[in-house]
Amino acid sequence: MISKRTFAAAFLAAFTLPGLALADGDAPNFGNCAPTGEVGSISLATVEADTLIVATVLPNPGWWNGTSPEETKDGFEYCLAAEIAHRAGLKHMKLMNLAWDQFISGAATGYDIAMASASATDKRREVFDFSQNYFAANLGVAVKTGADVTAANLKDKRIGVMLGSLGADWVINTLKPNVAASQYHGVPEMVAALMADQVDAIMNDTAILLTATAGTKGALDVVGQFETKWGVNVITPKGSANTPAVDKVVGAMAADGTLKTLSATYLTSAFGKDPNAVAIWPLN
Repeated sequence: MISKRTFAAAFLAAFTLPGLALADGDAPNFGNCAPTGEVGSISLATVEADTLIVATVLPNPGWWNGTSPEETKDGFEYCLAAEIAHRAGLKHMKLMNLAWDQFISGAATGYDIAMASASATDKRREVFDFSQNYFAANLGVAVKTGADVTAANLKDKRIGVMLGSLGADWVINTLKPNVAASQYHGVPEMVAALMADQVDAIMNDTAILLTATAGTKGALDVVGQFETKWGVNVITPKGSANTPAVDKVVGAMAADGTLKTLSATYLTSAFGKDPNAVAIWPLN
């Protein structure tokens, strides 16, 4: 999901006021999360003392349950970040809410880690460091329920994708639809376009589409997915001294069952459907 935009001085000036929310008080405060790992099992050098600053993109239901930093208190990625902070012996967590283009461009500064259901790619590794995968990802296809969209005719349909996303690159360069893909700035905009019949299908990470369509009361359905072998990773700034520790703690959470517990708690109910039950489509 790499952005192709560049940012001028005007953006950099505007960027100095991102949405931030800080857990208050001297006691550890991680919203509704209940971290279980060993305190002090990793060490992080953070931008602010005793605080983990996490960049993300809201809203992202299931992953971050809230539309602003102030009201977001749980979700898979929120509690994963809380677990990282807890295991690093930190007491506070602060969220930095960015637009997707801002998040993925590499221009943002002032954060320790970043998560927005984003996958590592060779291009992104030029501007970020990444942990090992904390979630597997395929590319899903969502349509209006009952719509005539299949693996066989998808290339002839109007497809919506997220601007600068890995999915957009895949649709444009691998699927190669006969109608130029429409690009949107976020998942809510994609869903709105599909509901308004501006496109016939939208494509993004299967899990993200399942969470995004679960609230449409059956109007939209994720009908297929393409296997991509992508994963979802914790991002750290390029060259960050924290990258090895973050990678280590993600591996530890995979081994001790924390990631499975977070997925069962926050994603299964949000999806409305098991991602493994979504049909795998061949690339025609």
